Amino acid sequence: MRKFAVKSLKLKNSIIIISVILPMLVGFLAYDLYRQSNTLRDALLERGIILAQTGAATSGKIMSDAIAHGVMEEEQVFDTNYVPTTNKGPQKYRTLFDSFTDTNLGEVQDRFLNDQVVVYAVSQDINGYVPTHNNVYPKSGVFEPGGIGDNPARSKRIFNDEVGLASSQNTEPYLLQVYKRGDTGEIMWDISSPIYVNGRHWGGFRVGFSMVETNRQIAVARGQILGGVAALTVALIVLIIYVSNRITDTVKRLEIEADRVAGWDFTAINLETSSKDELGNLIRSFVNMVNKLRHLGEKMNHSVVHAAEYTNELQSSIKKAAETSDAAVTRMGQLSEAAGKMESSSEAVINASEKTAESLTRAEETLEKFMKQMKSSSVAMLRTSESVKELESHLEKIGDIIQFIALIADQANLLAQKAVTEMKSFSKSNKSKTQEDAVGAVEAIAGESNFTALAAEIQKRSQDAATATKGIYSLFEKALQHARQASASLEDDQRIVTEGYSAASGASQSVKSLVADLNNMIVMVQEIISHSQQVMDGISSVNQATGEQTALVERFTSAAKTVDEVVNQMQEEISNLKI
Repeated sequence: MRKFAVKSLKLKNSIIIISVILPMLVGFLAYDLYRQSNTLRDALLERGIILAQTGAATSGKIMSDAIAHGVMEEEQVFDTNYVPTTNKGPQKYRTLFDSFTDTNLGEVQDRFLNDQVVVYAVSQDINGYVPTHNNVYPKSGVFEPGGIGDNPARSKRIFNDEVGLASSQNTEPYLLQVYKRGDTGEIMWDISSPIYVNGRHWGGFRVGFSMVETNRQIAVARGQILGGVAALTVALIVLIIYVSNRITDTVKRLEIEADRVAGWDFTAINLETSSKDELGNLIRSFVNMVNKLRHLGEKMNHSVVHAAEYTNELQSSIKKAAETSDAAVTRMGQLSEAAGKMESSSEAVINASEKTAESLTRAEETLEKFMKQMKSSSVAMLRTSESVKELESHLEKIGDIIQFIALIADQANLLAQKAVTEMKSFSKSNKSKTQEDAVGAVEAIAGESNFTALAAEIQKRSQDAATATKGIYSLFEKALQHARQASASLEDDQRIVTEGYSAASGASQSVKSLVADLNNMIVMVQEIISHSQQVMDGISSVNQATGEQTALVERFTSAAKTVDEVVNQMQEEISNLKI
């Protein structure tokens, strides 16, 4: 089934406004009708309360005044001895105050019936007895000789039903009861107020309101409200259509101008308005947009001319670029060859670098070994120096002992020479004597003090010489031991120095090899730099040619982009104008 669609803006606006306003109006009027009904009922209740309280006060005042003026006794007024009467209808009764109420309350009660809503307005005692009812009901004559006129249907009856007793015995300011009348079936409001006679509760004054009449009044009010709603709805629809026409006429003119602009017609726009509302702002924005589109069109034409010029220049540049490309191809071949050489040189540099690293490692190990040998040699030299110093000290002692021995020897020699001289002298003087005499002479000489002291001195010197000789021997042994230790230390030092020399020679060879490798690396790096310079020159030439082409392309692109932006802006503006 095809979905119904409203194409007219006028009809659409009218439907939308009516759909929004009419439910609000109906809701408001429904609420107002409900409020008016409640108000009417409240007013009716207030009126009933006033009538009931007025009737109660009036009835109580009349009976109180009667007692005060001696018309009746108070016991008569409060008589509850209900004497039945003979009648054909519902049972009726008589009391001592019936005559007074028929004469004085009947006319007062009937005045309340001037209100069309009031069905009855009667006074009844505390037991529900109604001595005098309203005279609007037809009279049936006199039931007993000397009796008073009576309403055969309502007067002189006891209404001791639930509603009647509640009305009679109520002591609140008022009592509202809704009930259905037994004889007519009519729904009633019974509003009662207590009657006090000389301060005693006598009964209550009942006012009966007909709900039929009340509902009729409510229906009349509802009809008036509904009529007002209908009239207001018609007026609103007419007003909505008028306002919609005013709006859509301007929108229609705006649509016509927008279609003309969509057809690339940017001539003067026939739209003028002094309105300050949203539609006026829309029209002014549309006119400003058309002027902007006109300016963009002029700018696009100017950009197209520049784009054509740039296109010609680009064609010339393309030809030049083709020539430059051939030269660039040749140059790139040279660059490829130079790059190959750079690759080979780079590999050689890598190998030389690895070899140099190995040489540096060996030199580091050799130098470390040399430093250890030098440290050991330093310790050995220190020990040798100490041994030599100690040997020197022993030799000095030996020299002193030798000098002492030489002195002792000289003294012993002198003594010996002296002894020999004396012995020779003695031998010559006693040569002719006999041997016995010679022995005696020797003993005689020995007995002499000088010779004995000389001999003792020679013996002592000889012992000192022997002791010194033993000391020299001991020192010579120590000196020999230290000399051997010094020799061994010197041999160790010589070995350490030899090893250190060998390590230094190895380090020197490693350094020489390192220097040679570095020289080779320098040569190869120079070659790489030369090849790199060739590559850079080639790239510079290619970049220069490419830059010239890029500049032309950028200029062309800028012009084309400007044209494209202008076209896009115009398309967007025109698309926004379409309705």
